[in-house]
Amino acid sequence: MKKKLIAAAVMAALTVSTASVFAAAPTFSGDANIEYRNQDGGGDYLTNRIRLNVDAQIDDTFYIHGRMKLANNLRDTQADNSVSFDQAYIGAKSGEFDVKAGKQSLAIGKGLLMDDDKFTGVQVGTAFEGIKMNGFYGKDNDPNTNLKTSFVDVSTAISGVNVGASYLKSGDKYYAINADTKLADNVVLNVEYAKNNTAKADGYLAEVAVGEAAKKGDFKYAVSYRDIDAQALPNFTTDGWYQDSKGFRVKGAYKVSDAATLTAYHDLAENQSGADHNRTNVEFAVNF
Repeated sequence: MKKKLIAAAVMAALTVSTASVFAAAPTFSGDANIEYRNQDGGGDYLTNRIRLNVDAQIDDTFYIHGRMKLANNLRDTQADNSVSFDQAYIGAKSGEFDVKAGKQSLAIGKGLLMDDDKFTGVQVGTAFEGIKMNGFYGKDNDPNTNLKTSFVDVSTAISGVNVGASYLKSGDKYYAINADTKLADNVVLNVEYAKNNTAKADGYLAEVAVGEAAKKGDFKYAVSYRDIDAQALPNFTTDGWYQDSKGFRVKGAYKVSDAATLTAYHDLAENQSGADHNRTNVEFAVNF
């Protein structure tokens, strides 16, 4: 409880003491969720998370961003429920260039190689004649690894197909290619292939998504198939459950309100040795 009160006090103090320094008063946003999960070999979990963002524009070029995260294990009242600042960076934007330095979240491609929160370093993004480029150099914040981490990510559109390529070095060397295109109105095909070039392991994921979940009453559903070797993906992948698995995922999302979404998915999968690798996940999330 002391950690939570201290973190909240710090956020409030920053707002009061720095409001006059910025070009405009800091703005706040956030999200909260409750999530249930049951999976083979792992039992079931009930957790919730609250995240609070604070953003402030210093002048026409520079800005700062911070995020506080509270994570709770609802099944274990004695667990060490944590409060942390998982994002804290200063940025500068000029024309097509955007630079961020500090603790930040990173995502590249469709997420098979990277979609995670635990990095400290410098990220640079730009765009030129329809080509978007993004790069990062720094380290991951896991005290058990603390690996030097760098990536280059490039994307563009060719004849109505969005394509991209990524290179990641974090201990091992990885690369990935991805594409997405509309098959019909509100029907999108997403594909990504990734390889650990050091371990000589690879995998792919293909998904067909129908509909969208943008406003109250909207419904979106998707079916995906994956076949991914053990060691093909880094720990930063969008879903560690993808590692060493093959099979289907059926997913649906319903907009309960403009700010609230109910999402559920079920995996019908096995690992590469043939053992069951199933998972059921239900999440209710609210943005504010």
